[in-house]
Formats: sequence, structure tokens, C-alpha cells
Amino acid sequence: MKIQPVSLYKIPSFKSNDDNIIAYDDEISQERRKFIREIHEYETMPYYSIYENEPRLDEYEMQKLLNFFVNKPKKIDGDVMSELNISNLHNISRSLRYTPNIYRGATLYDAPDWVLEKLKDAGIKTIINLGDYGESYEEKMKRAGFEYFDFDIRRMRNRLFNPKEKKDKLIEFIKTMQKEYIYMGCECGTYKTDAAVKFNNLFNPKVKIACKIYSPEMISDIPDIAEDIYQNMTPEDKESIGWTPEFEENFRDKISQM
Repeated sequence: MKIQPVSLYKIPSFKSNDDNIIAYDDEISQERRKFIREIHEYETMPYYSIYENEPRLDEYEMQKLLNFFVNKPKKIDGDVMSELNISNLHNISRSLRYTPNIYRGATLYDAPDWVLEKLKDAGIKTIINLGDYGESYEEKMKRAGFEYFDFDIRRMRNRLFNPKEKKDKLIEFIKTMQKEYIYMGCECGTYKTDAAVKFNNLFNPKVKIACKIYSPEMISDIPDIAEDIYQNMTPEDKESIGWTPEFEENFRDKISQM
């Protein structure tokens, strides 16, 4: 088979008196061109086939459809979480209507590296510390690749602690919980964690059905603390965490029912 040199500055000519010329249109070449074309179309416009199959969708609806496929919702891998020997490990949701992307349990202060790797493999992105473990705990979690948030439940329950600072800290906590992909814990994953779940149940509008609390008798003071925090909340605070007029109207009923 005769192969002619190709110049970058001149359009090649494949005319030849030789019958043994390169066959650029054989079956293998066609398949290669098809493959290259498909890769190019996918890289420049993912899910290009949707446009071919749904020509009646207008641009706005098409963009929503593409966003759904590209940003498909993800859940924490419960099978990976179940491999971890962590005390009182629970998914905080008891309803499929609330995305199960937040887990609770005992602190990870002494957790070995393989446990932290498993948590990342499962999809956990943020660690919430509900105890008092200081900067060393924060440094350990950040070195492992997690975001970290400190929500000291003892201070939240202390009547002497500044009410405005309590309110500001709670707003930060709710914003963090709304990001999901979270593991939060205290010494044993029990009473302080129950208190954090109760704060989340009360103040987070994303919670459609209250998440389970295991020892309500141990955190009976939370509604009174929540009332004090509510008194210090500004309209901007409420808007920042997604409160609606309806949510606010039902807030005190939620407190009385817990």
C-alpha cells in the first residue's frame, strides 16, 4: 500500500496512477470517524441526544432537564456507613421525605484514619462537633479533608451565655445542616446529639417531618432556649435560612408539641 507524505501547508492530493491507494472510506475508517464525532458532540454538549429526542421542549425546560441529569441528587452510602463501628450511629431521618444525608453518632476524636477514609467514601463532607474537643479535633478533621463546624451544645444550653451569640451560632448551624452530607456527634452520640437534632427540627424549614430523638426527657429545656433565641432573630436571620410566613406562623406550635 502506497502512503503519500502530507504537508501542513498544502492540501494533499491522493490522485495516483497506482491502483494500490489508501482507502479512506473503508468500514474501519467510517467507524473511527463516527467514534470521534460522538466524543466531540458529548464533550461540547453533554446529553446531546435529549435535544434530538425532545425537540418540542423549549429552552427553559430543556435547561432544567439537563441540570437534573448533570446535578443528579446524591445520597450518603448507607452500606458504607454500616461498616463503621461507631457508637449510636444513626441516620437522623425517619422519613424518605427528608433526604437521608445527615448521620449522627459518637465523636470521631479518636477515630483511626481508615474510619475517616470510609466516611469520605460514603459521601460525608462536613463534621459537626457538638462537644468540647478544642482545636486539635478541628485540625484532625481538616487534615482528613472534611469541612468542620463547632456547635457547642453546652454553651447553647447555658442561660448565662450571650443570647445574641447563641442566635448567631444557631443560624450558622442551620445553614450548615441545610448543606447536608454531614456527620455530627458528641461524646457518645446521645444527649448532646439529641439536642442538636431538636434545634434542627425546630428551626430548619427543610425538615418536613421531625427527625427522631432518642431521649427527649434529657433535653426538655430546649423549647425554652429556642423561645429565647427566637426573640433575638431578625427578619434577615429568618430569610437567610429560608423561613416563610407560614413556617413562622407555626413555629410556636412546633415548640409546644415537642
